[in-house]
Amino acid sequence: MQQKIIINCPCYNITSKQEVEDFILEKIKQKTGGYTAAINALKIVKYNKDFNTKNVIDNALIQTPDGFGAQLAFKVLHKQKVIKLDLPGLALDIAEKHKLQMFFFGTTEENNFLAVEKVKKQYSNINIVGRANGFFNNVKTIEEKLQNSKPQLVMISLGSPKQEKLSAELNKKFPEIIFIGSGGRLDILAGKLNRAPKFYINNNIEWLYRLMKEPKRLKSQLGLLTFVFRLYKFKLTNKW
Repeated sequence: MQQKIIINCPCYNITSKQEVEDFILEKIKQKTGGYTAAINALKIVKYNKDFNTKNVIDNALIQTPDGFGAQLAFKVLHKQKVIKLDLPGLALDIAEKHKLQMFFFGTTEENNFLAVEKVKKQYSNINIVGRANGFFNNVKTIEEKLQNSKPQLVMISLGSPKQEKLSAELNKKFPEIIFIGSGGRLDILAGKLNRAPKFYINNNIEWLYRLMKEPKRLKSQLGLLTFVFRLYKFKLTNKW
């Protein structure tokens, strides 16, 4: 597993879950925390346009391929096949396997509670040390909860880029914690949001399922077509 550059943006060429598990466990052993950044087509575009996005991604502990755009970029630019990594799901599996201390942060109070209850039933070996919803007036409130609970992993579901930006801020105060950006995973665990069926995930067309469920995503999916065009242009001219 190596960090590569895809259209200026860093991302690891991940080919198996095991190498990411080994990476995370080694960081926990070394007490070297940080935050994760999931890289997709829209993130790559924003990386090349927005300094704050670039800074957050550059300083992530690990950048992981997330979706068709990143996978295609690796294939076109590096002739490498990488997997679309379900990092939140892998984090739960790692915590279960190694009895790690986890904190669940984000979404509404109801969904957060339901998600944690679901985790208790499905992952009995995870040491759940705390939780907090994503609605807070002062980040100090979250800092106090983390200080008191001392988690090794924090599943943070605030949506991107908010979750990465806050993780970067919290990491300065808690350098030993690994913050796992989790998007809507807590809502999924709570039963309030459905993941795409495995057919769509396995065939890299999860975007199509989301579009069918949420037609308002059409604009962002058209952005994916623009990304594909610019990707091949970059390959030919090395200019984004």
